[in-house]
Amino acid sequence: MSDEEEDYMSDKFLAGLQDVRPSLVHNRGKKRQLEVETKNEELKKRQREAAAASGKVDNDRLQESLNKPLSSDNKGFQLLAKMGYKAGSGLGKQSDARTEPVGITIKSGRGGLGREAAVAELTLKRQELRRAHLLSKAGIESREEISTEAYRRRATHKAEERKLQYDIKRCQQTCESLDLKSGVTEPDLDFFWPPKPKEEDGTESEGESDDDEPPKEEPYTPSEQLELLTGYLRTAYLFCYWCGTHYEDNEDLGTNCPGLTRDDH
Repeated sequence: MSDEEEDYMSDKFLAGLQDVRPSLVHNRGKKRQLEVETKNEELKKRQREAAAASGKVDNDRLQESLNKPLSSDNKGFQLLAKMGYKAGSGLGKQSDARTEPVGITIKSGRGGLGREAAVAELTLKRQELRRAHLLSKAGIESREEISTEAYRRRATHKAEERKLQYDIKRCQQTCESLDLKSGVTEPDLDFFWPPKPKEEDGTESEGESDDDEPPKEEPYTPSEQLELLTGYLRTAYLFCYWCGTHYEDNEDLGTNCPGLTRDDH
C-alpha cells in the first residue's frame, strides 16, 4: 500500500466519519443540538397537521351554520321584515330572485385563487394535445370525429403499410444482389432494385428530349410490387423470400416451401 492511500482501518480514517445518530454521539453539545432539531421538526409537522384539521373543522362548521335559516330574533332578519321580506321568498324586486345566500368555502391551501382552475385547464389542454398526437400518428385529422373501432382499423392499416414497405425494401436488396451475381446489369422492372439517388445535375444530354422517352407503365401498388418481386425471385433464382432459403431445384422448392405469401408461412 502506498503512502498516498489512506488505510480505511486506521483511526485517522474513522475520525473523519460523522455519525448523526443521537445515541452514538458522545459530544453533549452536539447531541443536544441534534435532539433540539429533531423536536423542532416534529413540532412543525404537528402544527401543519393541526392547521389542516382546523381548516376542515372551521369549513364544516361554517357550512352547517349557513344551512340553518335565520331566526326571527336576528337583527338582519328583522330589518328585512320591516322592508316587506317574508321568510322563503326571494330577495329583491323579482319574485324568482335568489332565495339562498351565496355559498362560502374557507380556502385552506396556500395556492392562488385561480390556481385550481388553471391546473384543470392545463390538464384538459394536455389531454387534447395527446389525443391530437395519437390521431396524427394514425393519419386522422384531429377535427374529424372517429370511433374507437375506426381508429384501431386505421392504426392497423398504417402498421401493415409499414411492414409492406419493409418487405419491399428487403426484396429489392435481395433481387439486386442475385441479379448482379448472375451478370444482370439492369433490373427487369424499375422497382426490382432499390431506388438510386437522383443526380443533382439537371442538364440533359444532346439529342435527348421528353418526346423520345418511352411511355411509362402504370404504377403498381405496394402489394403488387411485393407479389411481383417474390414471384421473380422464386422463378429466376429458386429463392423464397418468406422462407429465406435458396432451394436446389423446382421440386425442392415445391416440396419444402409452404406457399407464395406471408400467410402461407
